[in-house]
Amino acid sequence: MKKISLILSILVLALASSACAAPEGALGDAKKTAETKAAPAPAAVQERPYLIGPSDVLDISVWGEAALSRQVTVRTDGFISLPLVGDIAAVGKSPSQLQKGIENSLMKFIKDPHCAVIVVEPRSKRFYVEGQVVRPGFFLLDQDMNLTQAISLAGGFTQWADKNSIVILRSEDGRQVRIKADYGRIVKGKDRNIAVHAGDTIIIP
Repeated sequence: MKKISLILSILVLALASSACAAPEGALGDAKKTAETKAAPAPAAVQERPYLIGPSDVLDISVWGEAALSRQVTVRTDGFISLPLVGDIAAVGKSPSQLQKGIENSLMKFIKDPHCAVIVVEPRSKRFYVEGQVVRPGFFLLDQDMNLTQAISLAGGFTQWADKNSIVILRSEDGRQVRIKADYGRIVKGKDRNIAVHAGDTIIIP
């Protein structure tokens, strides 16, 4: 009987030890899971704000003031004109910066003014592809782009295109310059790929 009692005691102690150890392991796993969930997420890549340019069409709404709300085109001198505000610089500013500038100017006439600035037509970010491409016309330069990408965006060359006599017309310091490009040499790595600028006209003869 004593031997049986001893064996039973050993079994009870073993079961009790296992029961105590199990929660400890579970707690460890739970802690690891919590730490994993609490790990900070990688920082999101911030997009560059749109900067207003000449010829852009803006929709400006002043809340509660319909007479002051209107669409305006940014002049070549970089300014727009609004009632009460008069001329205000727009070129080089983001829509939110222009919004704050308009609100500050309106504070002289309106209590706690609020307005919204929306770019309806980003004409200053256009470039043009003309000549022997499938889809000639204007395109929006909303990201960095080079010559070969611009041609691809225009549908590629037609069968009559002279790929090696491309001309880019560009305005620099108030004067127009001509940049010649040889597509064959570019794709072979013999010439550098040319970055497209807003306002460029790419001519494929």
